Amino acid sequence: MKNRRLGRTNLHLSEIGLSTINFPWIGESTSHDLLDTYHRGGGNFIQSFGAYPYPVKDAPSSTRAEEIVGRWLKNRAFKRGSVALATRVKLIRPEHGGSIHFANLIRESCESSLRRLQTDHLDLVTCEWDDALGRVDDVMEAYDQLIRAGMVRYVAAGGFPPWRVVDSLHRSSLRERCRFEALEAEYSLSTAGASESESLRMSREHRIGFLARSPLASGFLAKRPISIRELMYSERNLVNASQSVGNAILTTLARIADNRGVSSAHIALAWVLHNPQVSAAFADPDSVHAMEEFMQASAFELNEAEIAALSRVSPRKQVDLIMHAPSSAAPSSEFQPAP
Repeated sequence: MKNRRLGRTNLHLSEIGLSTINFPWIGESTSHDLLDTYHRGGGNFIQSFGAYPYPVKDAPSSTRAEEIVGRWLKNRAFKRGSVALATRVKLIRPEHGGSIHFANLIRESCESSLRRLQTDHLDLVTCEWDDALGRVDDVMEAYDQLIRAGMVRYVAAGGFPPWRVVDSLHRSSLRERCRFEALEAEYSLSTAGASESESLRMSREHRIGFLARSPLASGFLAKRPISIRELMYSERNLVNASQSVGNAILTTLARIADNRGVSSAHIALAWVLHNPQVSAAFADPDSVHAMEEFMQASAFELNEAEIAALSRVSPRKQVDLIMHAPSSAAPSSEFQPAP
């Protein structure tokens, strides 16, 4: 598996990152087999979850994934430098106590993750955006202290609006503190719209890495397209525009996949990795077989004609075509549903 550099840092990550979100559900034994498969295939970038998401009743604790990874690391006795450990945290600003109390909570969260992972430092911490978070000056100051203490190497912004990231970069520069070195956000062929383009452009201009979440759009891009007949029974309106865009993407993916003898998922993941601005794309497999599929897809490359075909069915172009088409236009006889 190829490695890519994360922005301007000296972290070189495998282009497929392993998200452990399913580990609490699939169990420790399967999780360890999955980790072994990933590491043998050249994977080195493992992301777990510390205090994220909000606790869900009757669901396994998200922090259990860190414990599973920690025991795997201890049992396999890998050199620490052979694996890049990352974690995602959802920071909730306390109602009382101010910035000092908030900084203490951030430090405690980090220390708890280190204990569960049985390691002395985190290579990357992704701070998740929340509308109540507001300015992140005190957040970056807290992480700056953790970086100086050797507990954290780099910090990423998770799901932040691009302008918030730029504002934070400016403030970090003025205060000579650590800055966000990556933006982690959803990115796939079905979400490649204006906001994603802005995020990628911002990442390039400010030399920060871009980590792609959900490259298969939560499994949607692994599906087969629905028939034209089903689409034509639907009303031609803005709601149906979304369905039409999705089906156009699935149809193109399926055609390219059939021609190349691979799955649609292979093509969708290859499209994400074709973008040189993408530092890594996260896989969230729930079995060894699924992990192997992701790893095989990472070695697959698209040609220029295939990239052009997929670009023509991007959400921005397709929605524009649909919204500018006459709403009363009757479909051609070729697509008329049977009476």
